Amino acid sequence: MKIHFSILLKLLIVVFVLSYPASAFTTIEGGDTIVIDDVIEDDVYIVGNNIIIKGTINGDLIVAGGMVDIQGNVTQDLIVAAGDVTITGNVGDDVRVAAGTLTIDGYVQDDLISFTGETKLVNTGAIGGDFTSASGQLSLLGDIGGNITGSGGEVTLGGTVGGNVDMTTGQLVVLPDAYIAGNLKYRSPESADIPFGTVGKDTDFLQEKYDDEKNDSFSIFSWFIGYLALVLLGILGMAIWPKQIQNIVSKTPESPGTAFLTGLAIFVAAFILSFMLLITIIGIPVSLILMALIMLGLYAARIFTAIWLGKYLFTKIEKESKPWLDLVLGMFALLLVCEIPIIGALVYMAATCIPVGKMYSAARKQ
Repeated sequence: MKIHFSILLKLLIVVFVLSYPASAFTTIEGGDTIVIDDVIEDDVYIVGNNIIIKGTINGDLIVAGGMVDIQGNVTQDLIVAAGDVTITGNVGDDVRVAAGTLTIDGYVQDDLISFTGETKLVNTGAIGGDFTSASGQLSLLGDIGGNITGSGGEVTLGGTVGGNVDMTTGQLVVLPDAYIAGNLKYRSPESADIPFGTVGKDTDFLQEKYDDEKNDSFSIFSWFIGYLALVLLGILGMAIWPKQIQNIVSKTPESPGTAFLTGLAIFVAAFILSFMLLITIIGIPVSLILMALIMLGLYAARIFTAIWLGKYLFTKIEKESKPWLDLVLGMFALLLVCEIPIIGALVYMAATCIPVGKMYSAARKQ
């Protein structure tokens, strides 16, 4: 998997800020739907499924959820990790979003950094500062006061851009109503039809092959979806088995070599057993179930290592945290290290096998 370093650094900033506990803030954790329709004089952290902001938050708003709808006002920064994000209200400072879809029909007064499958800035929405994006599809019909940089599979420009545009895209569409005050620089397989008078300064086109294998934004998107899925699975697990998970996490640094060998032996034995069952007709259903459990174990075991790593990192910077904050930061750091050739594969094996060995040891003692 290829990951564009500059975009990933921006994403790292998003996740680290999401993980960094403020000195004073209000934390809201709820069920299916959380609605805030009053005034809160504080920074606010929210974790939930459907989150609707109708009131005013005089501070930063940091949100993790399935659906986030900002209808009211946020006077400072807005940081969101969600499936779908809609902004119809006003944000007084920067916005940082990691989401499946982002729709802006309100006003972002400063910069916007988005990492999405699709971003839509409708013609009644506006961004006061710079816009940086890695998205599958970009539709920018509203006005942007600063520069536009990043990448997208298909990029449509239809509003006024106060600065320069520098994009890598599979297809660029510039509508007649668009106006770019500065320079337009884009890389794409084919040159775009640029209406006369829509670019205030120079236009620079570089023909470049654009496909799924070389499209860094799509690689990053797939990487982040995997990251987000593990975080959400970990949060769910901590909600159901908080004591059990913390017990395994606390024992992670104890005898890691023994735990690694134990976990590796368990996976090897399980694979051999599932294969033996597969060659018998009666054992096929049991084999398929066992294989599914093995794959789930390989996938989810890293959650324990990530929580321990996040706690360790927060301890190093002498900051207090919560288990879900440990998970958010620790999982990001863990998956980032796993991208390093050779070393990443070894880290992945250790992060997977050690928790399994610890779980086995804990089960034997019960």
